[in-house]
Amino acid sequence: MKKLLLLAELVTLGVFIGCGEAKFPYLVSIQINPGTSSVAAGITQQFTAQGTFSNGNTKDLTSLVAWSSSTQYVATIASGGLASTYFQGSSTISASFTQPSGTVTSMTTLAVTAPSLVSVVVTDSSVVVPGPNSLETVKTAAGTSHQFLAYGLYTDGGERNITSSVTWSSTLVKVATINNAGRATGITAGAATITATDPTTSLAGTSTLDVTNATVTSIVVSPVFQTIAPLTRLNLSALGMFSDGTTQDITADASWGSTDTAAATVTNTAPSGVATGVASGTTTITAALGGMSGNANLTVSSASLTSIALAPPSSGVAIGSTLLLNAVGTFSDGTKQPINLAAAWSVSPNDGSVATVDKTGLVTGVAAGTATVKAQFGTVSKTATLTVENLTSIAIVPAAIAVSPVTAITIAEGTATGLAAIATLADGSTQNVTSSVTWLSPTPATATVSDSLGSSGWASGIASGTVAISAVLDAQSASVKFTVTNATLSAIAIMPVAAQSVALGQTQQYTAQATFSDSSEQDLTNQVIWASSDLPVAVVNGNGLATTTGVGATMVKAAGDINGAAASDSKVLNVIGPVQH
Repeated sequence: MKKLLLLAELVTLGVFIGCGEAKFPYLVSIQINPGTSSVAAGITQQFTAQGTFSNGNTKDLTSLVAWSSSTQYVATIASGGLASTYFQGSSTISASFTQPSGTVTSMTTLAVTAPSLVSVVVTDSSVVVPGPNSLETVKTAAGTSHQFLAYGLYTDGGERNITSSVTWSSTLVKVATINNAGRATGITAGAATITATDPTTSLAGTSTLDVTNATVTSIVVSPVFQTIAPLTRLNLSALGMFSDGTTQDITADASWGSTDTAAATVTNTAPSGVATGVASGTTTITAALGGMSGNANLTVSSASLTSIALAPPSSGVAIGSTLLLNAVGTFSDGTKQPINLAAAWSVSPNDGSVATVDKTGLVTGVAAGTATVKAQFGTVSKTATLTVENLTSIAIVPAAIAVSPVTAITIAEGTATGLAAIATLADGSTQNVTSSVTWLSPTPATATVSDSLGSSGWASGIASGTVAISAVLDAQSASVKFTVTNATLSAIAIMPVAAQSVALGQTQQYTAQATFSDSSEQDLTNQVIWASSDLPVAVVNGNGLATTTGVGATMVKAAGDINGAAASDSKVLNVIGPVQH
């Protein structure tokens, strides 16, 4: 068809060459415009093709040539010459036409630079799934603080945490101040505008901090009635209830203490509320603020570490990816505890030529080879053997399943879903590389995807439509058809359905399953608002995890409002006496 069209175009030139018989002029060369070009990832680039013929005439051949891109994960190009860019790098753009005398081809280079910042949104650390919309108003009591986060939305559709690189400011420092880490402190009643500004582009996002004169009426510390071994750690949190009926996480604001520091100590600086076992004994951990205090009992056993288990004990690691090793200690009393933060980590070879490991057990593959990672706690140690190798392919799977690759995912506008990236390595083994890949969405107006540690792969539906969300790592890529519908929320169901009974000091995980107007279902566990009717019995975090704080009964509630349609569900949680150790 293209050949016939070109012949028709050439006939219109009305020029004949040759001797003795009429002949069509033939194509001599193609000029691609622009020549070498450079655009930010996520930005399109229009190319045109100008043909020069044997008789010296020229013609626009943009719609007639065959366009191609040599590096598909960097850029693709449509039949009309419009190139879509995805990932930083370069690709050779070619325009070809085949005629009886042969094929004429021209090439140029498209350089794709790092994605450009489009906007800044301000949210807070309690939001499990980052979204493209800033918080409107946050409420905090004078004398307490609130942690803000700043996310950048980029031209490639990626959302990235830029909290540490923006400049934070408050319009009324007499009402609230904010430090360079994004933590605002309420000084006196009033409203202050909190702004996060990117120093390079001057793009900014804002939120209003409403500081109240509410006073703390009680404090709940969790978890309670825990037992840890000497030198191991336990993270505690403090929830304050205030005179205006609100609740706040005051872990960073409270003054922490231990009644018996010979048994355990607790931190008062960031991260606050971390208890460390010292020696066998029992202590009460306290959190105090505004003349009120809450406490939790903590027992430090006399158990000693007998062995360490590392998971996975051996694994393949893709070059350029990360893998978290989980260290679990077994103690002489038969108990098991995670000891990632208490263990000393090392890697061999220790020059970082094959892999590196940080103080949390996070391994980064550097170059092909074998590395031995060691976790040591006191005199007990355990090693894991890791093979760092090239990856051969990537597949995208639903994070909740993380088994079978999918080609299409559908969610409702205003919701989000977790995506995972699974890499196949050179030896045929697989590795979850969700936090190592670069996540991309070419149409941010339809869907965005988080590219930040802790929320990598969470894709948010912004408006109805379909987009191809991609994951890229080490020149390998995969994509999934991601459709956003205008379905509205119909109902929320908490699982488990039956009333639960757990012992004081234990936890209960809940999930929230939503049904929409088109009869589709989604897991909204991380997107509904969780609450407990009786905080001295249990508190529920943003992931649906209920932590018991006292004996009694409470109603656990999950509520959501998607595009103006609200729904909720409640379940009974009974907390009985603590488990005896």
